[in-house]
Amino acid sequence: MRSGHEIINMRNAIILFILTFYTGVLWAQKEESENSVEVMVSFNRTNLKDQNTENGNGFGLGLYQTFLMSKKVKLIFGLEYNKTTQTKNRMYGGHYAHTTDIKYSFNWFSIPLNARVYFGERFKFFIESGAFVDIPLSARKKGTSHSCLPNEEGHPEYKTNDFDEKASQIRTNLGLSVGLGFMIPISNTTLIIKSDYRYGLRPIHEYYDKITNKYYRISVGMKI
Repeated sequence: MRSGHEIINMRNAIILFILTFYTGVLWAQKEESENSVEVMVSFNRTNLKDQNTENGNGFGLGLYQTFLMSKKVKLIFGLEYNKTTQTKNRMYGGHYAHTTDIKYSFNWFSIPLNARVYFGERFKFFIESGAFVDIPLSARKKGTSHSCLPNEEGHPEYKTNDFDEKASQIRTNLGLSVGLGFMIPISNTTLIIKSDYRYGLRPIHEYYDKITNKYYRISVGMKI
């Protein structure tokens, strides 16, 4: 179940999307149809699996303004909310402590800037690439802590404790993206189906252990 803090952050992100793009929607309606606004929902899965990491599922919401650069090329600027998850098998917790089975949940305010190249006329296929910034809104970690410390008699005492708490020192993620998709005319709008991959270029947390973030997405949306 999502915490109240996560719900508030999600609500604030959505409000920010609407306020930011309200002017863009009005402007796009007055300009030629080649410039448009798109709204999309997405589902993601991290691509991080190794000896200490398991992939996780997430979701997102985005609004995008497209700008016509040429007959077949558009510039895409967007604002997004994305949630990604991953699980670490073991993390360092100090000289006499460690944590296990830690599920991380990250909430991001994302800003992508892409170039899209179209093929076809009515039913269009496109490829898209560019860069993105993931700015952390909040993060949590849930798992089990283990410690082995001397008790009052000086003997080692092993303890375990389950925890669910805020994850601190999460940094902005910068990266590159590449994707492809289809645009299908339906009645008075256009259906958009897209898949892409986001490759984070820097650790989002680095202490004794390092955490990175890379993920695949499937997005579905339409022009508005």
